[in-house]
Amino acid sequence: MNKSLLAIAVASLLSPISNLHAQEASADETMVVTANRFEQPLSDVIASTTVVSKQEIEETQAKSLVDVLKRVPGVEVSQSGGRGHSASVFMRGYNSDQVLFLVDGVRIDSAAGGINFNHIPVGIIERVEVIRGSGGALYGSDAVAGVINVITASGSSTESTMISVGAGSDAQKEANFSTTRKLSNGGTVKLAGGFDETEGYDIKDPATGLNYGYESQNLFASYSQPINEAFTGSASVRWFDSLTEYDSGGKNYGYSENLSVTAALDYKGDNLSSTFRANQQAIENLDYSQAQGKDNAGTKKKIDLTNLQFLNQYYINENVSVGAGADWRREKLDDDALSYGSPDALAGESRDTTGVYASSELRFGDVQIVGSVRNDKHDTYDNHTTWSLGTRYYLTEKHSLRAAAGTSFKAPSYSDLTTNPDLEPEEAENREIGYTGEFDLFKLDVTAYDNEVDNLIIWYEGSPFWYPQNVDAKLKGLEITGNFDTWFIHHTVVAEFKDHKDSAGNKLAKRADENYKWLMDASYEDFDVNLTYTYTGDRAGNPKETTDPDNVLPSVSLWDVSVGYWISPELVVRGRVDNLTNEKYQTTLGYNAPERRYFANLAYQF
Repeated sequence: MNKSLLAIAVASLLSPISNLHAQEASADETMVVTANRFEQPLSDVIASTTVVSKQEIEETQAKSLVDVLKRVPGVEVSQSGGRGHSASVFMRGYNSDQVLFLVDGVRIDSAAGGINFNHIPVGIIERVEVIRGSGGALYGSDAVAGVINVITASGSSTESTMISVGAGSDAQKEANFSTTRKLSNGGTVKLAGGFDETEGYDIKDPATGLNYGYESQNLFASYSQPINEAFTGSASVRWFDSLTEYDSGGKNYGYSENLSVTAALDYKGDNLSSTFRANQQAIENLDYSQAQGKDNAGTKKKIDLTNLQFLNQYYINENVSVGAGADWRREKLDDDALSYGSPDALAGESRDTTGVYASSELRFGDVQIVGSVRNDKHDTYDNHTTWSLGTRYYLTEKHSLRAAAGTSFKAPSYSDLTTNPDLEPEEAENREIGYTGEFDLFKLDVTAYDNEVDNLIIWYEGSPFWYPQNVDAKLKGLEITGNFDTWFIHHTVVAEFKDHKDSAGNKLAKRADENYKWLMDASYEDFDVNLTYTYTGDRAGNPKETTDPDNVLPSVSLWDVSVGYWISPELVVRGRVDNLTNEKYQTTLGYNAPERRYFANLAYQF
């Protein structure tokens, strides 16, 4: 069994300095593509980075991307119910929509607002890369808090087929398959798909007497073909939909569908790597009551999203590299868009955004320096220039200091502007310092950050409707991650201390001052065992413009456990228990989190 996701990340950060050329990295080194938009060893990345492998997702039996992310340092999760219901992922105190969300390097969130973290099928995920800190100088709008890149297209050409089925509490059922095949012409094809459904439970407080369920389906296909020694072409199609039941004066339904087609041409020479990527997405979001039905949805947003990328990285020598590239995207809201039964004020509008960037990385002895600058031309909000600069100094081979700073911005979404057309873009400056060290008995990573954001968009609780406003905020925090082993058990301990407030001194909602995580992973003979403890401190409930002493979510301690037994090298049966001690708690006011839940899964790989 691999070590925990945090252990993998920290262990890689502690590795000796490696060559800038990714192809010269050792075969067992963790590789990432998100930090500089090209594959590189994780040990070369200065930004705080966590990599979650497919094996780790399977061993912990994560049912959603939210389950994966809640184990990551600097990440806090709030959810309005259980599986499939609306979830917010706060990274270092920033809002969910201030995290740039990518699938295979392409953004799938759109100007419609909101990121459906809960709706990404985990069955097609090969790994997840999480970078905390400003990424705006490489990616442009939305990368204020950081970047989450879900990788579905594996670079491996190893042939394999996997089938899994599972069941659990609340009549939960799931099935997934994936197959990778190497063709005689050198091409590689991958097919994957699955479904997940649950009848759910009564998520509301006070109770409604109704269960609120969820169902989703997904299909994925990709093909990669080497053209010659330098060029490789690839294409992929990804489709998923989901239907979530929720409460809004009675049972309502939220439907989401995403069809994404991507084509790419990659070049890898001795010193130059280049990628041209084109992506087209059709996105549909519907909200409707039982009386309305899907065909008469009161809220309807259909969006066409086009992405073009041209990326380049040139290695002058083993100590110096430079990068440059351009991104263009267009987001168009359909003419028939509706909001609560009325024509959407922005129906028919489109947005064009063009960005160009340049980056560099240098090494001088024990010093590593990375920097980037980017300019984005936005239809509505003119030009935005962002930058980032980071450095690491190796005290010894196993001990290093690092520092980084950068700026970023985010344009308001269609949903924001429909409610408040006077909103201004968010602009942020992030600063952090850190230490990484490897000792005889343990490994340690410490990061302190101090971030400021102007015009932070917060949706405040109102009556009858919530409304967005611009406010300024300061976000400060300390993240400490330690790794050590006792016999055959690997431990990862995370402590987070935070102070996230707006300019009026109000604490930002749903974000605790203290979080602790203890991840225990073990393999013994034919068994894999994962035990997760999380503590979330008191925090404000719903966003309000003034402090309300009654608007508090109490602290909570949770235990989750999963066990896998390998019947044979190809066949494994797994079981998972969430909320082992059956705690009653909420992460969103008025919505009960799941009590103790049981799951079982059988997987066969050949």
